[in-house]
Amino acid sequence: MSSIRRRLQASSLLAVLAGYGVLLLANRQLNAENRIALHNDGVDQLQRQLSLAPAPADAAGLQRRINQVVSPGALVWLELANGMPFEEPVVRGFSVAPGSMGRLMATASAFANSSVRPSSFEIEGRTFLSSSRPVALVKGVAELYVLEDFSIDAERERQTQLLLIAFAGITALFTSALLRLALRRGLQPLDQLVAAITTIQADSLSRQRLEARPRPEELEPIALAFDALLERLALSFERQRAFADGVAHELRTPITLISGYARRLLRQEALAAPGPAESPRPLALIQGEAERMGRLVSDLLDIARDDTGQLVLSRQRLDVEQELLKAYERLVGFAGGRLRLRPPLDGPVLEACGDADRLQQCLTNLVENALKHTADGPIELFGSPAGPDSSVVVHVLDQGAGVPDAEKEMIFERFVQGSRGQGTAAARRGSGIGLSVVRLLMRRMGGEARVADGPGGGADFQLSLPPFNPSEPLPSA
Repeated sequence: MSSIRRRLQASSLLAVLAGYGVLLLANRQLNAENRIALHNDGVDQLQRQLSLAPAPADAAGLQRRINQVVSPGALVWLELANGMPFEEPVVRGFSVAPGSMGRLMATASAFANSSVRPSSFEIEGRTFLSSSRPVALVKGVAELYVLEDFSIDAERERQTQLLLIAFAGITALFTSALLRLALRRGLQPLDQLVAAITTIQADSLSRQRLEARPRPEELEPIALAFDALLERLALSFERQRAFADGVAHELRTPITLISGYARRLLRQEALAAPGPAESPRPLALIQGEAERMGRLVSDLLDIARDDTGQLVLSRQRLDVEQELLKAYERLVGFAGGRLRLRPPLDGPVLEACGDADRLQQCLTNLVENALKHTADGPIELFGSPAGPDSSVVVHVLDQGAGVPDAEKEMIFERFVQGSRGQGTAAARRGSGIGLSVVRLLMRRMGGEARVADGPGGGADFQLSLPPFNPSEPLPSA
């Protein structure tokens, strides 16, 4: 994912470098045009001086006149119609290596004839400018060639270009640092907007708004659009909460009636025909399914209330061993004789902070999950200290196939069922929300729910509870 800050900084820096590049090119072109202008002025001045006297009769007379008026640092010579120089020009203040005069003049003639403007070329690290103009003689026309050495000026220009490049590099670094500070300050309102958005929770959708805070006009449409989204979400969550509450209350009443009548009929049937039943009675099945539906409705209601910030827990001191005993006495009949309560360890009483009713709900879900996904074997309940912070871990240990490592986090997600026990009929009837509700409730109590491998195989579901500190006020959830 690309960063807007880095993109703006890179774009601005490229724009600065591009500006310096254009400046360097313009300076180079201006220097070249200035050299050409100086060269043309010199040639024009030479022609004016030559025109002060009558036209010479031949090239020899013109060459003598040229040798008299030529400026130092320039080579001027004539070429006749056959393209051959009339004679070697007089050298004044012009450094030419021995034996290279002919090659230099030939190169200058070639460049001068290739363009109507003066042409620049380099030989042996020196920069020259050459041009040609026709001159009239009494007997015909000759070509006047002018060659000037601009090596000193070219070297000075190169040094200036290098200084400009170095200055551009230093300025680019300074500009980059300045841009970083400017962009950080300029994008600070956007960071503040992001920080304000991250503080919005599900239970504050109807209260928090962004438009009340002053911010740049560029961000105002985003804030207004997000506020409109918050209003729609708040309305949707309120409708969802009202629907969940209504459905839960509407379903709880008939489910409670069904479960109560089934329990009463079971007692009447047991009194009328005492003795062990050979197979599950229809009334027992009705009662079991009604209780399961009641737990499912409670789980769905908890999820809906948590999504809308309406889930309320009571945090209090818990005697973990007593809570395990309550769960055992309540679930032992439901577990078909498979539930075991491990005796407490010698040592201090295991105390924790949490909601007793919600802890019982979590234990019920874990025991029901173990019964569904294991065909046989005992299911053990026990508690243990977790570490030096005095936190407590409640274990629900079964003897089944265990949970694969790849699924140990996935099974706590909503509407997700693991692969273990998928072949059993009870597992196929699962809703996939029991374990997600367990983790939800444990986190609301300040704890955590996780699963590990049992010491002898199977799954060890663990509920970690925060320690109880009598010197600190109980937190609210």
